[in-house]
Amino acid sequence: MLEPVGPLPPSVYWRRRAVAAIAAVLVLAFLIWAVSAAASADGNEDVAAPAPAPAGPTAPPTPVASRGALAVPPGAAPPVGAAPAGPVPAAPAPTSAAPGGATPPLLGAGSTGPQQQPPAGLPAPAGVPAPAGAPAPAAPPAGPSPTPRAIAPCADSDLRVAARTDKQRYTAAERPLFSLVVTNTGKEPCTRDLGPARTAMAVVIKPGDGLWGSDDCAPGGDPDVRTLAPGQEQVFSVRWAGRTSAPGCPSGREAVPPGSYQLLTRLDDTISDPARFTIAS
Repeated sequence: MLEPVGPLPPSVYWRRRAVAAIAAVLVLAFLIWAVSAAASADGNEDVAAPAPAPAGPTAPPTPVASRGALAVPPGAAPPVGAAPAGPVPAAPAPTSAAPGGATPPLLGAGSTGPQQQPPAGLPAPAGVPAPAGAPAPAAPPAGPSPTPRAIAPCADSDLRVAARTDKQRYTAAERPLFSLVVTNTGKEPCTRDLGPARTAMAVVIKPGDGLWGSDDCAPGGDPDVRTLAPGQEQVFSVRWAGRTSAPGCPSGREAVPPGSYQLLTRLDDTISDPARFTIAS
């Protein structure tokens, strides 16, 4: 049965069988290739080919049409028989919008668009003008004032104690005005207690022979601390009734007769020079 039968030579029939066998093999190979291509397309559906990572800023990937056909890289023609892909929508430009669609607080450099103003009462950020009518930011509170230097007490050598009368000659009916004058002769301010317990006046005929004393009937008293600037005077005055007195202020005070007398003043242990005056008859 394998031997060729016919009017032609057997070699012709063997060549024909060889051609038919080769054609059958080619047809079978073509069918196998077609089935493999279809299976590969079904398994790669909706899978885009990975793109290499760019060296510079990342650009939006270009969409690739792949459904129903092999993935087509950008710029390459689709395979024969594949449906042309539709128009590719442009990728939206990246924005810096705040969450929820709100406009960012400040626009980018060089923008001329509106700028968000700070709330009233708060200082405007650098480069952003404050809104019209907004109150100026409060100045920071001033620091604590430096503690003033303590003023030292006056030394006796820095004080001059003097006696002063408003006149040098009085009648028996007049009431002389006597004054104790304390002057700071130093170069710095100083303090001193000038209360009545520290000061006194006296009328004497001569030192040691007294007729009247300001503290005989009004001894003691509250402290009176004064600050004396350089060259400043503190004056304490009293009107004399022209009668004698004694410590403890006993009764029986007498009028001083006409004559020449001296007024002495005292601050602690410092006694002034006498101020002389006369009572006429």
